[in-house]
Amino acid sequence: MNTIKYLKPSQGVYRLTNRLKRELYKRKILVINTPSEIKAIKKAKFLIPSLDFDSEYLNRFDIEGILNNEFDFINISHKVSLDSAWNDKSLQHLWRYNLHYFEYLYKLGFQYLNGDKNPKYYEKYKELIINWIVNNPCPYGDGWHPYTISLRITNWITTYELFIDEINNDIDFRDQIAKSLYTQYSYLQKNLEKDVLGNHYFENIKALIIGSIFFGKEQVKSKFTKELLKQLEEQILEDGMHFELTPMYHKIILEDLIKITVRLKNESVYAKLSEYIKKMIDVMYSFEEGFGKTPAFNDSTDGISKNYDCLLETCKQEFDLTPKYIDSFKDSGYYILRNDQYKLILDCGEICPSYLPAHGHCDALSYELSMDGIPILVNSGTYQYEGGEWRNHFRKTKAHNTVMIGNREQSQFWGSFRVANRISDVIRRRFNYKGLSFISGAYKTYFGAKHTRYIGEIDENVLLVLDKVEAKASEEVRSYVHLNPNVKVSLSETVKIKKDSMNINIIHVSAKDVSISKGWYSSAFNLKEENEHIVFTKSDDLDFFGYLICLKDIKCNAEISNDVLTIRTDKEFIINLNKLGEKI
Repeated sequence: MNTIKYLKPSQGVYRLTNRLKRELYKRKILVINTPSEIKAIKKAKFLIPSLDFDSEYLNRFDIEGILNNEFDFINISHKVSLDSAWNDKSLQHLWRYNLHYFEYLYKLGFQYLNGDKNPKYYEKYKELIINWIVNNPCPYGDGWHPYTISLRITNWITTYELFIDEINNDIDFRDQIAKSLYTQYSYLQKNLEKDVLGNHYFENIKALIIGSIFFGKEQVKSKFTKELLKQLEEQILEDGMHFELTPMYHKIILEDLIKITVRLKNESVYAKLSEYIKKMIDVMYSFEEGFGKTPAFNDSTDGISKNYDCLLETCKQEFDLTPKYIDSFKDSGYYILRNDQYKLILDCGEICPSYLPAHGHCDALSYELSMDGIPILVNSGTYQYEGGEWRNHFRKTKAHNTVMIGNREQSQFWGSFRVANRISDVIRRRFNYKGLSFISGAYKTYFGAKHTRYIGEIDENVLLVLDKVEAKASEEVRSYVHLNPNVKVSLSETVKIKKDSMNINIIHVSAKDVSISKGWYSSAFNLKEENEHIVFTKSDDLDFFGYLICLKDIKCNAEISNDVLTIRTDKEFIINLNKLGEKI
């Protein structure tokens, strides 16, 4: 009930009607009427080479593996029998979804065009599609989930042009793929994911616009172009960030928008779509330039979305758009501190859109820090979507560079994609105090405790992370700092972090205990490795505690006395904590 109360009433209605309709399709009470002859635009251009043939993207797929039905998705490899693999419950659910997406067709198409049009690549292309058609009758299995339909028909349509001469000379196959595409396209129109909304519904819209162009359906294109504008207004915040607040899905939605906008260049809507693309690439560039990875806030990891270089290059080529750096994203709650040697991103946002909790983590006021483009202090990542121990572990508060109060999470997450009661009263601000640059945020946990965090640049080599917690005296408060597995860490009077020639010291501020523990870090789906994290335990008699991050091996220290924080490096800095608190 605490999950449902945040949903839009329409989501419940669509959840019930979508399930009912699927049963009616199974019972043949509802049917998709596919014409005996399908009209498609024979020479339409859907491929975007800078995007679809990006080398890093294509390298995800092994051509010999594909030819032998051995597929590597989300870092899991399986050699399969296609007849049974599409809905084989022994395979991880997301892996099966990737099999249904058909993104590997781009690798076949690329090899075909760059390998003297060797017929074995076309034959494999044809075999894979026919096998799917034969073994996935409407509306059974994962293949008829609206999300997999949305990705698959886009990929079938885009790669169709790569083999178009062979397809036009292969009449039986041309009829098979055209009829299947039209059936999937028609089914999707009647089974939109309005129960989920967000990125899933956006994928539906993208697929229907591309499908309507392919089939020459102007009314459908017009209808869903209008719906696209409504969703952009809702899903893209004023600061340009996608409203699910995950950098990975931000890039996925950006790619979708690029694909749509390229097809609508001659339409009146083009200028509006370009404005959204510009705002979105500003966000992506600001986050990732010189950072070394996709920032791991909420469900974000590398190896899923296209990389940001590829997306930026495509926007330059197709729309003549270049990004600008921005350091404050007030609507989404992300803030950046940086200089020539470091870059820090702080999350001061909500856990998720109120009605769409699927990809939220307990990472309020967490941050990540890179030095010289190398990630050093990292959130733990996103290991998998399968429900259970590991999904839960990586969503937990203590899996992020933030504060845990007692043994309770910031928000109540459950299942694979659910959040019940969640953080509230979220505020954030960027300000200067005595010439020092600060970013800060605050929120209340679902159980009423309050956490406020200040991160300030004391000088070019020293950062301050300072936390104030208002909670029951009986609840122990701990602050976690997770380390990239590739760094070395030791604890003496200070915490010393070493990476090659890089030396960083972390010095506690009024913590009663500092320890180093083992944990887990995931750089990509289904990859995890042991790492270490620092745990600072708050003193019982002070409201504030935290630590200094000394970016070089220099002497610095700090102490709190009578609501005054004194920091000593080669200079002395005096911070009145009451005055600091008035800033937020």
